[in-house]
Amino acid sequence: MSLRKRMSLTLVAGAVVAGALAGASDAAAPGGKAVAFYPGGARAAAKSAPRLETYRTGQRQIGEPNIGIAKDGTIWASAMTNVVRSTDRGKSWKLLPITGHAATLDPYLYVDPATSRVYKSDLAGTCQVLSWSDDKGATWTHAPAACNQSDHQSIAAGPPVAGLPVTGYENVLYNCSQTLGYNGYSFATGCARSLDGGLSWTPTGTFAFADPSPYGVGEGSGDAGIPGHCNGDNGPIFVAPYGRLFVPRGWCNQPWLAWSDDGGTTWTRVEVAKNGMNTSTSGGFGFVAPGSGQSDHEAAVVADKAGNVYYMWVAKDRLPYLAISRDKGKTFGPPLKVAPPGLKEAWGPALDVDSKGRVAMAYMGSTNSPGKPWTGSYADTTFTGYLGVISKPLDKKPLIWAGPVTPAKTPFAYGKCGPGRCNEGVLDFIDVAFAPDGSVWGAFIDTSLSDELIMGKLGTVR
Repeated sequence: MSLRKRMSLTLVAGAVVAGALAGASDAAAPGGKAVAFYPGGARAAAKSAPRLETYRTGQRQIGEPNIGIAKDGTIWASAMTNVVRSTDRGKSWKLLPITGHAATLDPYLYVDPATSRVYKSDLAGTCQVLSWSDDKGATWTHAPAACNQSDHQSIAAGPPVAGLPVTGYENVLYNCSQTLGYNGYSFATGCARSLDGGLSWTPTGTFAFADPSPYGVGEGSGDAGIPGHCNGDNGPIFVAPYGRLFVPRGWCNQPWLAWSDDGGTTWTRVEVAKNGMNTSTSGGFGFVAPGSGQSDHEAAVVADKAGNVYYMWVAKDRLPYLAISRDKGKTFGPPLKVAPPGLKEAWGPALDVDSKGRVAMAYMGSTNSPGKPWTGSYADTTFTGYLGVISKPLDKKPLIWAGPVTPAKTPFAYGKCGPGRCNEGVLDFIDVAFAPDGSVWGAFIDTSLSDELIMGKLGTVR
Protein backbone atom coordinates (compact mmCIF):
# COMPACT_ATOMS: atom_id res chain seq x y z
CA MET A 1 0.00 0.00 0.00
CA SER A 2 1.42 3.39 -0.96
CA LEU A 3 2.01 6.18 1.56
CA ARG A 4 -0.76 8.15 -0.06
CA LYS A 5 -3.29 5.32 0.35
CA ARG A 6 -2.29 4.76 3.97
CA MET A 7 -2.70 8.47 4.65
CA SER A 8 -6.13 8.52 3.01
CA LEU A 9 -7.35 5.77 5.32
CA THR A 10 -6.13 7.65 8.35
CA LEU A 11 -7.90 10.82 7.29
CA VAL A 12 -11.20 9.08 6.57
CA ALA A 13 -11.16 7.62 10.09
CA GLY A 14 -10.57 11.09 11.47
CA ALA A 15 -13.49 12.46 9.50
CA VAL A 16 -15.87 9.95 11.12
CA VAL A 17 -14.79 11.03 14.59
CA ALA A 18 -15.12 14.72 13.75
CA GLY A 19 -18.62 14.15 12.43
CA ALA A 20 -19.63 12.51 15.72
CA LEU A 21 -18.45 15.56 17.64
CA ALA A 22 -20.95 17.79 15.84
CA GLY A 23 -19.34 21.01 17.01
CA ALA A 24 -18.49 19.99 20.57
CA SER A 25 -15.18 18.69 21.88
CA ASP A 26 -15.19 16.78 25.19
CA ALA A 27 -11.41 17.05 25.31
CA ALA A 28 -8.73 18.56 23.16
CA ALA A 29 -6.93 16.27 20.76
CA PRO A 30 -3.18 16.15 21.37
CA GLY A 31 -1.10 17.95 18.80
CA GLY A 32 2.49 17.59 17.70
CA LYS A 33 5.50 18.47 19.79
CA ALA A 34 6.72 21.99 20.44
CA VAL A 35 10.48 22.44 20.38
CA ALA A 36 12.69 25.18 21.78
CA PHE A 37 15.18 26.79 19.42
CA TYR A 38 16.96 30.01 18.58
CA PRO A 39 16.66 32.07 15.37
CA GLY A 40 18.33 30.08 12.62
CA GLY A 41 17.05 26.72 13.93
CA ALA A 42 19.64 25.72 16.56
CA ARG A 43 17.94 23.71 19.28
CA ALA A 44 17.85 25.14 22.78
CA ALA A 45 17.90 23.34 26.10
CA ALA A 46 14.51 23.62 27.80
CA LYS A 47 12.91 21.70 30.65
CA SER A 48 9.23 21.57 29.78
CA ALA A 49 7.49 22.13 26.46
CA PRO A 50 4.09 23.86 26.16
CA ARG A 51 1.36 21.48 25.06
CA LEU A 52 -0.05 21.66 21.53
CA GLU A 53 -3.72 20.77 21.04
CA THR A 54 -6.47 20.91 18.43
CA TYR A 55 -10.16 21.74 18.92
CA ARG A 56 -12.71 20.86 16.27
CA THR A 57 -15.57 23.28 15.71
CA GLY A 58 -17.66 20.83 13.68
CA GLN A 59 -18.19 23.53 11.03
CA ARG A 60 -17.47 22.69 7.41
CA GLN A 61 -16.25 26.06 6.19
CA ILE A 62 -13.71 26.37 3.43
CA GLY A 63 -11.26 29.16 3.29
CA GLU A 64 -9.65 32.13 4.96
CA PRO A 65 -10.20 31.53 8.68
CA ASN A 66 -9.95 34.27 11.31
CA ILE A 67 -9.83 34.17 15.09
CA GLY A 68 -10.38 36.85 17.73
CA ILE A 69 -10.39 36.53 21.51
CA ALA A 70 -12.30 38.97 23.71
CA LYS A 71 -11.07 40.34 27.03
CA ASP A 72 -13.18 37.80 28.96
CA GLY A 73 -11.64 34.88 27.04
CA THR A 74 -14.52 34.31 24.60
CA ILE A 75 -13.09 32.85 21.39
CA TRP A 76 -14.56 33.94 18.07
CA ALA A 77 -13.76 32.31 14.75
CA SER A 78 -15.03 32.34 11.20
CA ALA A 79 -14.22 31.20 7.71
CA MET A 80 -16.22 31.86 4.55
CA THR A 81 -19.69 31.33 5.93
CA ASN A 82 -20.62 31.17 9.60
CA VAL A 83 -19.33 32.69 12.83
CA VAL A 84 -18.70 30.35 15.76
CA ARG A 85 -18.09 31.17 19.41
CA SER A 86 -16.68 29.32 22.41
CA THR A 87 -17.10 30.51 25.99
CA ASP A 88 -15.46 27.44 27.58
CA ARG A 89 -11.93 27.57 26.16
CA GLY A 90 -12.71 25.59 23.05
CA LYS A 91 -14.57 22.66 24.62
CA SER A 92 -17.75 23.52 22.72
CA TRP A 93 -18.66 25.82 19.85
CA LYS A 94 -21.91 27.62 19.12
CA LEU A 95 -22.91 28.55 15.59
CA LEU A 96 -24.08 32.18 15.34
CA PRO A 97 -25.80 32.91 12.01
CA ILE A 98 -25.96 36.63 11.18
CA THR A 99 -29.43 37.24 9.76
CA GLY A 100 -29.30 39.82 6.99
CA HIS A 101 -25.57 39.46 6.38
CA ALA A 102 -24.59 37.95 3.03
CA ALA A 103 -21.57 35.67 3.32
CA THR A 104 -19.17 35.64 0.35
CA LEU A 105 -15.91 34.07 -0.75
CA ASP A 106 -13.91 36.91 0.85
CA PRO A 107 -14.63 37.03 4.60
CA TYR A 108 -12.91 38.72 7.50
CA LEU A 109 -13.60 38.60 11.25
CA TYR A 110 -12.07 41.04 13.73
CA VAL A 111 -12.42 41.48 17.50
CA ASP A 112 -11.47 44.94 18.77
CA PRO A 113 -9.14 44.19 21.72
CA ALA A 114 -10.14 47.41 23.50
CA THR A 115 -13.92 46.93 23.43
CA SER A 116 -14.42 43.24 22.49
CA ARG A 117 -16.80 44.35 19.72
CA VAL A 118 -16.93 41.66 17.00
CA TYR A 119 -16.89 42.72 13.35
CA LYS A 120 -17.74 40.48 10.38
CA SER A 121 -16.94 41.70 6.87
CA ASP A 122 -17.62 40.12 3.50
CA LEU A 123 -16.50 41.46 0.16
CA ALA A 124 -19.34 41.84 -2.34
CA GLY A 125 -18.05 42.99 -5.70
CA THR A 126 -15.93 46.08 -5.02
CA CYS A 127 -17.77 46.97 -1.80
CA GLN A 128 -18.23 45.24 1.53
CA VAL A 129 -21.06 44.18 3.78
CA LEU A 130 -20.31 44.75 7.44
CA SER A 131 -21.97 43.63 10.66
CA TRP A 132 -20.96 43.90 14.30
CA SER A 133 -22.11 42.80 17.74
CA ASP A 134 -21.57 44.24 21.21
CA ASP A 135 -23.52 41.52 23.05
CA LYS A 136 -21.65 38.31 22.15
CA GLY A 137 -23.65 37.75 18.98
CA ALA A 138 -27.16 38.06 20.41
CA THR A 139 -27.86 41.00 18.09
CA TRP A 140 -26.04 42.46 15.10
CA THR A 141 -25.86 45.90 13.52
CA HIS A 142 -25.53 46.07 9.73
CA ALA A 143 -24.00 48.85 7.65
CA PRO A 144 -22.43 49.25 4.21
CA ALA A 145 -18.66 49.34 4.44
CA ALA A 146 -15.82 50.59 2.29
CA CYS A 147 -15.96 50.47 -1.51
CA ASN A 148 -13.39 50.59 -4.32
CA GLN A 149 -11.82 47.42 -2.94
CA SER A 150 -11.21 44.14 -4.68
CA ASP A 151 -9.61 41.52 -2.38
CA HIS A 152 -7.72 40.82 0.84
CA GLN A 153 -9.71 43.24 2.98
CA SER A 154 -8.84 43.43 6.67
CA ILE A 155 -10.11 45.48 9.60
CA ALA A 156 -8.33 46.98 12.60
CA ALA A 157 -9.24 49.54 15.25
CA GLY A 158 -7.14 51.89 17.34
CA PRO A 159 -7.12 55.17 19.24
CA PRO A 160 -7.88 58.33 17.29
CA VAL A 161 -5.00 60.49 16.13
CA ALA A 162 -4.93 64.28 15.92
CA GLY A 163 -7.58 65.70 13.63
CA LEU A 164 -9.81 62.61 13.62
CA PRO A 165 -12.59 63.08 16.19
CA VAL A 166 -14.64 59.96 16.83
CA THR A 167 -18.37 59.84 17.63
CA GLY A 168 -20.34 56.96 19.11
CA TYR A 169 -17.33 54.66 19.37
CA GLU A 170 -14.02 55.13 21.13
CA ASN A 171 -11.73 53.95 18.32
CA VAL A 172 -11.06 54.74 14.68
CA LEU A 173 -11.87 51.76 12.48
CA TYR A 174 -9.74 51.10 9.38
CA ASN A 175 -10.39 48.86 6.41
CA CYS A 176 -7.63 48.22 3.84
CA SER A 177 -7.47 45.96 0.80
CA GLN A 178 -6.16 45.37 -2.65
CA THR A 179 -7.56 48.30 -4.59
CA LEU A 180 -6.26 48.37 -8.15
CA GLY A 181 -5.15 45.61 -10.46
CA TYR A 182 -4.11 44.90 -14.01
CA ASN A 183 -5.03 41.63 -15.72
CA GLY A 184 -5.34 39.90 -12.36
CA TYR A 185 -2.25 41.48 -10.79
CA SER A 186 -2.39 43.67 -7.71
CA PHE A 187 -0.54 46.98 -7.91
CA ALA A 188 -2.18 49.10 -5.21
CA THR A 189 -3.41 48.92 -1.63
CA GLY A 190 -6.00 51.45 -0.45
CA CYS A 191 -7.70 52.12 2.88
CA ALA A 192 -10.88 53.64 4.26
CA ARG A 193 -11.66 54.77 7.79
CA SER A 194 -14.73 55.10 9.98
CA LEU A 195 -15.01 57.59 12.84
CA ASP A 196 -18.35 56.24 14.09
CA GLY A 197 -17.61 52.58 14.68
CA GLY A 198 -18.46 51.40 11.17
CA LEU A 199 -21.67 53.26 10.28
CA SER A 200 -19.99 55.41 7.62
CA TRP A 201 -16.69 55.26 5.73
CA THR A 202 -14.43 57.63 3.81
CA PRO A 203 -11.24 56.94 1.83
CA THR A 204 -8.16 57.74 3.89
CA GLY A 205 -6.38 59.72 1.16
CA THR A 206 -3.45 58.45 -0.86
CA PHE A 207 -2.82 54.74 -1.40
CA ALA A 208 -0.69 52.91 1.13
CA PHE A 209 1.01 51.24 -1.85
CA ALA A 210 0.72 52.16 -5.51
CA ASP A 211 2.72 52.62 -8.70
CA PRO A 212 5.38 53.44 -9.53
CA SER A 213 7.85 50.77 -8.47
CA PRO A 214 10.34 51.92 -5.83
CA TYR A 215 13.02 50.53 -8.12
CA GLY A 216 12.29 52.85 -11.05
CA VAL A 217 10.46 52.28 -14.30
CA GLY A 218 13.16 50.83 -16.51
CA GLU A 219 13.25 47.40 -18.11
CA GLY A 220 13.05 44.64 -15.49
CA SER A 221 11.86 47.03 -12.78
CA GLY A 222 8.31 45.68 -12.50
CA ASP A 223 6.24 42.53 -12.32
CA ALA A 224 4.00 40.83 -14.87
CA GLY A 225 6.21 42.19 -17.65
CA ILE A 226 5.12 45.77 -16.92
CA PRO A 227 8.03 48.09 -16.12
CA GLY A 228 7.46 50.17 -13.03
CA HIS A 229 4.60 48.07 -11.67
CA CYS A 230 4.91 46.08 -8.43
CA ASN A 231 2.82 42.97 -7.91
CA GLY A 232 1.96 41.58 -4.48
CA ASP A 233 -0.75 42.01 -1.90
CA ASN A 234 -1.39 43.32 1.58
CA GLY A 235 -1.66 41.25 4.71
CA PRO A 236 -3.83 42.06 7.73
CA ILE A 237 -3.46 45.64 8.95
CA PHE A 238 -2.66 46.64 12.54
CA VAL A 239 -3.13 49.78 14.65
CA ALA A 240 -0.56 50.38 17.38
CA PRO A 241 -1.63 51.45 20.88
CA TYR A 242 -0.36 54.96 20.01
CA GLY A 243 -2.56 55.20 16.89
CA ARG A 244 -0.09 54.48 14.07
CA LEU A 245 -1.67 52.46 11.25
CA PHE A 246 0.48 49.71 9.71
CA VAL A 247 -0.09 47.97 6.35
CA PRO A 248 2.27 45.06 5.47
CA ARG A 249 2.69 43.94 1.89
CA GLY A 250 4.85 42.00 -0.51
CA TRP A 251 5.88 44.57 -3.13
CA CYS A 252 8.13 43.87 -6.10
CA ASN A 253 9.23 40.59 -4.52
CA GLN A 254 10.40 42.10 -1.24
CA PRO A 255 8.74 42.60 2.20
CA TRP A 256 7.53 46.17 2.68
CA LEU A 257 5.63 48.11 5.33
CA ALA A 258 3.58 51.29 5.00
CA TRP A 259 2.62 53.31 8.07
CA SER A 260 0.59 56.43 8.73
CA ASP A 261 0.26 58.76 11.73
CA ASP A 262 -2.64 60.78 10.30
CA GLY A 263 -5.24 58.10 9.70
CA GLY A 264 -4.00 57.13 6.25
CA THR A 265 -3.91 60.62 4.73
CA THR A 266 -0.15 60.31 4.13
CA TRP A 267 2.16 57.30 4.25
CA THR A 268 5.77 56.36 4.89
CA ARG A 269 7.02 53.18 3.21
CA VAL A 270 9.86 51.01 4.47
CA GLU A 271 11.59 48.06 2.82
CA VAL A 272 11.84 45.64 5.74
CA ALA A 273 14.46 43.27 4.30
CA LYS A 274 16.08 42.14 1.07
CA ASN A 275 15.83 38.35 1.30
CA GLY A 276 12.77 38.36 -0.91
CA MET A 277 9.16 37.31 -1.17
CA ASN A 278 7.41 35.44 -3.95
CA THR A 279 4.94 37.91 -5.42
CA SER A 280 5.26 37.49 -9.18
CA THR A 281 4.00 34.74 -11.45
CA SER A 282 5.65 35.83 -14.68
CA GLY A 283 8.99 37.43 -14.00
CA GLY A 284 9.92 41.08 -13.80
CA PHE A 285 11.94 42.50 -10.94
CA GLY A 286 13.25 39.71 -8.72
CA PHE A 287 12.19 37.02 -11.18
CA VAL A 288 10.50 33.99 -9.59
CA ALA A 289 11.16 30.59 -11.15
CA PRO A 290 8.28 29.18 -13.22
CA GLY A 291 5.98 27.06 -11.11
CA SER A 292 6.82 28.77 -7.85
CA GLY A 293 3.52 30.61 -7.82
CA GLN A 294 2.22 33.89 -6.40
CA SER A 295 2.19 32.28 -2.98
CA ASP A 296 3.90 34.41 -0.37
CA HIS A 297 2.65 37.84 -1.32
CA GLU A 298 1.18 38.62 2.12
CA ALA A 299 3.00 39.50 5.32
CA ALA A 300 2.01 40.13 8.96
CA VAL A 301 2.72 43.02 11.33
CA VAL A 302 2.00 43.84 14.99
CA ALA A 303 3.27 46.56 17.34
CA ASP A 304 3.49 46.85 21.12
CA LYS A 305 2.92 49.88 23.34
CA ALA A 306 6.68 50.45 23.75
CA GLY A 307 7.15 51.22 20.06
CA ASN A 308 8.51 47.85 18.94
CA VAL A 309 7.17 46.57 15.61
CA TYR A 310 7.29 42.92 14.53
CA TYR A 311 7.04 41.94 10.88
CA MET A 312 6.80 38.37 9.56
CA TRP A 313 6.97 37.00 6.03
CA VAL A 314 7.96 33.92 4.02
CA ALA A 315 11.14 34.65 2.08
CA LYS A 316 12.46 33.29 -1.22
CA ASP A 317 13.89 30.25 0.60
CA ARG A 318 10.27 29.37 1.56
CA LEU A 319 10.92 29.72 5.31
CA PRO A 320 9.38 32.18 7.79
CA TYR A 321 11.33 35.23 8.99
CA LEU A 322 10.77 37.88 11.64
CA ALA A 323 12.23 41.39 11.59
CA ILE A 324 12.04 43.76 14.56
CA SER A 325 11.90 47.55 14.62
CA ARG A 326 12.65 49.38 17.87
CA ASP A 327 11.70 52.82 16.50
CA LYS A 328 8.01 52.34 15.61
CA GLY A 329 8.70 50.94 12.14
CA LYS A 330 11.16 53.49 10.77
CA THR A 331 14.02 50.97 10.54
CA PHE A 332 14.28 47.21 10.99
CA GLY A 333 16.96 44.89 12.27
CA PRO A 334 18.26 41.88 10.31
CA PRO A 335 15.83 39.08 9.36
CA LEU A 336 15.57 36.33 11.98
CA LYS A 337 14.77 32.88 10.62
CA VAL A 338 12.04 31.55 12.92
CA ALA A 339 11.58 28.10 11.35
CA PRO A 340 11.91 25.19 13.79
CA PRO A 341 14.41 22.42 13.01
CA GLY A 342 13.20 20.20 10.16
CA LEU A 343 10.79 22.66 8.54
CA LYS A 344 11.33 22.72 4.77
CA GLU A 345 8.62 25.06 3.57
CA ALA A 346 6.04 27.47 4.99
CA TRP A 347 3.13 29.58 3.83
CA GLY A 348 0.63 32.07 5.28
CA PRO A 349 2.36 33.98 8.13
CA ALA A 350 0.23 35.44 10.92
CA LEU A 351 1.22 37.38 14.06
CA ASP A 352 -0.17 38.67 17.34
CA VAL A 353 1.34 40.52 20.33
CA ASP A 354 0.02 40.76 23.88
CA SER A 355 0.25 43.42 26.57
CA LYS A 356 3.42 41.83 27.97
CA GLY A 357 5.23 42.15 24.64
CA ARG A 358 5.13 38.45 23.79
CA VAL A 359 4.85 37.59 20.10
CA ALA A 360 2.72 34.75 18.72
CA MET A 361 3.04 33.38 15.21
CA ALA A 362 1.24 30.91 12.95
CA TYR A 363 1.74 29.49 9.47
CA MET A 364 1.20 26.37 7.39
CA GLY A 365 4.34 24.26 7.27
CA SER A 366 5.79 21.12 5.70
CA THR A 367 8.67 18.84 6.66
CA ASN A 368 8.50 16.71 3.49
CA SER A 369 8.16 19.16 0.59
CA PRO A 370 10.43 18.59 -2.44
CA GLY A 371 12.52 21.59 -1.45
CA LYS A 372 14.46 23.97 -3.65
CA PRO A 373 13.92 24.71 -6.53
CA TRP A 374 10.30 23.78 -5.67
CA THR A 375 9.45 22.52 -9.12
CA GLY A 376 8.99 18.83 -8.29
CA SER A 377 5.77 16.99 -7.57
CA TYR A 378 3.85 17.98 -4.45
CA ALA A 379 1.36 15.12 -4.77
CA ASP A 380 2.61 13.44 -1.59
CA THR A 381 3.54 16.58 0.30
CA THR A 382 1.80 17.26 3.60
CA PHE A 383 1.26 20.59 5.34
CA THR A 384 -0.20 21.33 8.73
CA GLY A 385 -0.70 24.31 11.00
CA TYR A 386 2.18 25.57 13.13
CA LEU A 387 2.01 27.77 16.21
CA GLY A 388 4.89 29.52 17.93
CA VAL A 389 5.62 32.03 20.67
CA ILE A 390 8.55 34.25 21.61
CA SER A 391 8.26 35.40 25.21
CA LYS A 392 11.22 37.81 25.09
CA PRO A 393 11.54 38.84 21.42
CA LEU A 394 13.91 41.73 22.21
CA ASP A 395 16.58 39.46 23.71
CA LYS A 396 19.86 39.35 21.82
CA LYS A 397 19.22 35.64 21.22
CA PRO A 398 15.47 35.16 21.73
CA LEU A 399 14.16 31.72 22.63
CA ILE A 400 11.39 30.43 20.35
CA TRP A 401 8.87 27.69 21.06
CA ALA A 402 7.05 26.31 18.00
CA GLY A 403 5.58 23.14 16.63
CA PRO A 404 2.81 21.53 14.53
CA VAL A 405 -0.71 21.56 15.95
CA THR A 406 -1.32 18.02 14.66
CA PRO A 407 0.72 14.82 14.83
CA ALA A 408 2.62 13.97 11.63
CA LYS A 409 0.14 11.24 10.66
CA THR A 410 -2.84 13.62 10.56
CA PRO A 411 -1.86 16.74 8.58
CA PHE A 412 -4.29 19.46 7.57
CA ALA A 413 -3.41 19.31 3.87
CA TYR A 414 -2.26 16.41 1.73
CA GLY A 415 -1.13 17.25 -1.80
CA LYS A 416 -3.05 20.54 -1.66
CA CYS A 417 -0.30 23.04 -0.75
CA GLY A 418 2.83 23.95 -2.65
CA PRO A 419 4.65 25.02 -4.55
CA GLY A 420 2.17 27.92 -4.32
CA ARG A 421 -0.30 28.80 -1.62
CA CYS A 422 -2.67 26.30 0.00
CA ASN A 423 -5.28 26.85 -2.69
CA GLU A 424 -7.81 24.13 -1.98
CA GLY A 425 -9.77 24.86 1.16
CA VAL A 426 -7.42 27.41 2.74
CA LEU A 427 -6.94 30.19 0.16
CA ASP A 428 -5.56 33.59 1.25
CA PHE A 429 -4.71 33.41 4.96
CA ILE A 430 -4.88 31.79 8.40
CA ASP A 431 -4.89 33.59 11.78
CA VAL A 432 -3.49 33.64 15.33
CA ALA A 433 -4.40 35.31 18.64
CA PHE A 434 -3.33 35.43 22.28
CA ALA A 435 -5.80 34.41 24.97
CA PRO A 436 -5.87 36.31 28.29
CA ASP A 437 -4.01 33.44 30.00
CA GLY A 438 -1.08 33.77 27.58
CA SER A 439 -1.88 30.70 25.49
CA VAL A 440 -1.72 31.02 21.70
CA TRP A 441 -4.66 30.04 19.47
CA GLY A 442 -4.67 29.60 15.71
CA ALA A 443 -7.44 29.25 13.15
CA PHE A 444 -6.86 26.69 10.39
CA ILE A 445 -8.78 24.70 7.79
CA ASP A 446 -8.40 20.92 7.87
CA THR A 447 -8.74 20.14 4.17
CA SER A 448 -8.53 16.40 4.90
CA LEU A 449 -11.83 16.48 6.78
CA SER A 450 -14.21 18.12 4.31
CA ASP A 451 -12.69 21.52 5.04
CA GLU A 452 -13.44 21.76 8.75
CA LEU A 453 -12.63 24.90 10.74
CA ILE A 454 -10.08 23.84 13.38
CA MET A 455 -8.60 25.70 16.34
CA GLY A 456 -5.03 24.99 17.36
CA LYS A 457 -3.66 25.87 20.80
CA LEU A 458 -0.13 26.30 22.11
CA GLY A 459 -0.08 26.31 25.90
CA THR A 460 1.29 29.19 27.94
CA VAL A 461 5.07 29.34 28.14
CA ARG A 462 6.14 29.80 31.74
